[in-house]
Amino acid sequence: MTGVNWIGSEVDTMRQLGTMDIATDRLLLRKFRLTDAEQAYENFGKDPLVGRYVSFTPFDTLANSHDAVRHHVWEYDNNPDFYGWAITYGGEVIGSIGLFDIDHESETCEIGYSVGSKWWGHGFATEAAKAVVNFALLRMFAHRVQATYHPENIASKRVLEKIGMKYEGTMRGAQRNPNGTYSDLCMCAILSDD
Repeated sequence: MTGVNWIGSEVDTMRQLGTMDIATDRLLLRKFRLTDAEQAYENFGKDPLVGRYVSFTPFDTLANSHDAVRHHVWEYDNNPDFYGWAITYGGEVIGSIGLFDIDHESETCEIGYSVGSKWWGHGFATEAAKAVVNFALLRMFAHRVQATYHPENIASKRVLEKIGMKYEGTMRGAQRNPNGTYSDLCMCAILSDD
C-alpha cells in the first residue's frame, strides 16, 4: 500500500463507503464531475483500442459520455454501494475505474478499468488498479476482488498479475459482444488473506 493516501472520512467498518478520493504517487482517483464528459470522451471513450475488449462502452459517443457522467453523479448522491472513479493525471481525465457486482453476503466485488491508449505503457492502469483493490480489501473489508479479461488482452493480464491477482480459469463464451458474437473471459482474483 506504499504510495497511497486515503482522502476522506475514516471508516472502520465494512461495506458501504461509496466513492472516495484516492491519491497515489501520480494519480488522483476522484468522482466524475459533470464537466468531465468531453474530456472522458476525447481521452479514452472514443479510443477504438480502449473499447476493443469490452462489451459495454459508456463513453463511446459524446452523448453517451454525458449520460455516463450524469449517471455517476446521480449514483454518488443516491447509492452508497457505488464505486466509480475518474482516473486523473496532472488534472486531466485519462480513464475510469470502478468496483461493481458488490455482494455483501460473500464479501466480493469485481474491478474494471479503462485508460486511454495515449497513456499506455506508463503503469497508470496498474497504479490505479492497485489503489482500488487496496481500497476494496483494506477499507471496504472485501474478502475477494475479482476481474476478467479477454485471453488476447495480454496488457490487462499483466496489470492484474502485477497487483497480485491469480488466474483461476477461462470461462467459455462468457461475454456477449456488441456485434452479437461471444468471447471467452479469463477469471482472476485476489483474496484478503493472499
